[in-house]
Amino acid sequence: MNDQKLKFDILVIGSGAGGALAAYGLQKQGFNVCMLEKGPWAKQNLKEVRAFTHYYKDQGLVGAFGNSFIGVPTGEVVGGTTKINSGTCFDTPKEIVDTWQKHYKMNIAYDELSPHFKTLRELLHISPVPTENMAKGNLFFQKGIEALGYKNHFPLHRAAKACTGSGRCCFICPKDAKQSTDVSIIPNFLKEGGTLFSQTEVTGIEEQKEGVRITCKTSALQAKKLIISAGSLSTPILIRKNKLGTHWKKAGLGLTIHPASKVFGEFLEPVYGWRGVPQALGFKHPNFPTLSFEGVFTPPALSGLVMPLEGKRLRGWLEKYDHVGSFGVMLKDTNTGWVRAFPGIGPLLHYSLHPNDFKNLIEGLRFIGLSYLASGAKRILLPISGIQNEFESFEALKQFNFSKMRPSQLYSMGFHPLGTCGMGRVVDSHLKLIGSNHIYVCDGSVVPTSLGVNPQITIMALALRLSNRFSKNS
Repeated sequence: MNDQKLKFDILVIGSGAGGALAAYGLQKQGFNVCMLEKGPWAKQNLKEVRAFTHYYKDQGLVGAFGNSFIGVPTGEVVGGTTKINSGTCFDTPKEIVDTWQKHYKMNIAYDELSPHFKTLRELLHISPVPTENMAKGNLFFQKGIEALGYKNHFPLHRAAKACTGSGRCCFICPKDAKQSTDVSIIPNFLKEGGTLFSQTEVTGIEEQKEGVRITCKTSALQAKKLIISAGSLSTPILIRKNKLGTHWKKAGLGLTIHPASKVFGEFLEPVYGWRGVPQALGFKHPNFPTLSFEGVFTPPALSGLVMPLEGKRLRGWLEKYDHVGSFGVMLKDTNTGWVRAFPGIGPLLHYSLHPNDFKNLIEGLRFIGLSYLASGAKRILLPISGIQNEFESFEALKQFNFSKMRPSQLYSMGFHPLGTCGMGRVVDSHLKLIGSNHIYVCDGSVVPTSLGVNPQITIMALALRLSNRFSKNS
């Protein structure tokens, strides 16, 4: 796309869960739609480190600063974050949508979204992970919680077709079994006559009387309508930079991230954690309703980045990595943060863990450690520094006092940035930018509260709702 001035009915910035679904729905209705994606098409069979540095935003080094540092990884590739996530899918909890209605005065009902959940289950081949495909770290956790008297574990539902458990979900599925949007949606969008320009960065957005003008490095594009779906980190930056709508100064506020962390366990028998689906099993603890327990695994090549160890202790764990499993916990967060542009570097994020959230997260990690020890682990490693983080005894971990621990001592990630252009703050209930005639937003940034579940289906359902509204009112 060089030195061109192209015209479309609708331009969509981004190709992830929001952008791809909205673009496909609109193209099927007869609109002439163009998607713009900053990242490239992914290549299969890259080593994990190369996939991490090539297809994650800013080489995977984006993070939030506050009372701790929390990594916030997102995708910058055709398919967006759906290309580098675990593929886990949950319907939006009804109580969350009810909260949007009652407390945020949003004109959106659960009954509007629920038909789209069924559509997405069929479109993305969403199904529970078979036990035989689960990575062993999941099965050891299941064994442990059952030993502790808990039976309410469940297989996670994933967007995958003919998955053989390659264990590379977050580092580009080598067989395209995971139904990221570049596999499940964008090919159909292109068959319908849609246009996609990859490796195309938007440098300017100007709303005009009859539509919107987009500038890229070597091109300009014109459209009657624009949907910004660049993700919760980039969308607010575009809105603020170009002063779009009347509430542009609020863009970037309201950031939630689902803080998450994990526990490692060394077992007598080989685990081979890279074999099978890493995020395969789920669990809800009755005493910790804001916590969600889900499987996770870090490949050996990247494990040194997430283990709070150094020297001989780190080497001791890495040498036994064939016998190491891990399991994670995710938090429905209370606090909110913000994102801003940092000239020459990228997004700057600020977020601090709420004291109660921090306490619950620590108790969730303790529970995983106890479960692993109950299932036969020789030792477990907690993702904390500055105090004891290795335990071989169930009772020692059960009685350990974490009360003096600070958030800065916790190794954590925030895999689901949401809310930075929330409904009611920056966009209205129908995702139109407040004060704009031609611009909409459709990605995780519009979700006004923390969800407590993986957000892909919520974002996709909102995208289908938006595309249906265009057909009725355009």
